[in-house]
Amino acid sequence: MAAAISSCLVSSARLTPAASSRGRRWRVAPRCAAAVDGRKTTVESKAGDALEVCRVVNGMWQVSGASWGRAETPVAVDAMLRYADGGLATFDMADICKQLVL
Repeated sequence: MAAAISSCLVSSARLTPAASSRGRRWRVAPRCAAAVDGRKTTVESKAGDALEVCRVVNGMWQVSGASWGRAETPVAVDAMLRYADGGLATFDMADICKQLVL
């Protein structure tokens, strides 16, 4: 995911290595509104209304339980809050995630 974030939202000069007990990780400062070209992504419907969405979307299938095992509710909520605190506030709740209840 860090590669997707770095190519869409932040320049590689802003990536800094962070020490971790699990190996090398990258610390990024993603911001939905601070895209490289300075524009937010806006989705407009045929009815004329608009919705601003982040260019990086977090798929909730990761905590749905079907593919990767069931995530504990506190862990899933914490992950969502960390994404939102980082500026990535668009979550995909596709129909395959309809059984996910947090």
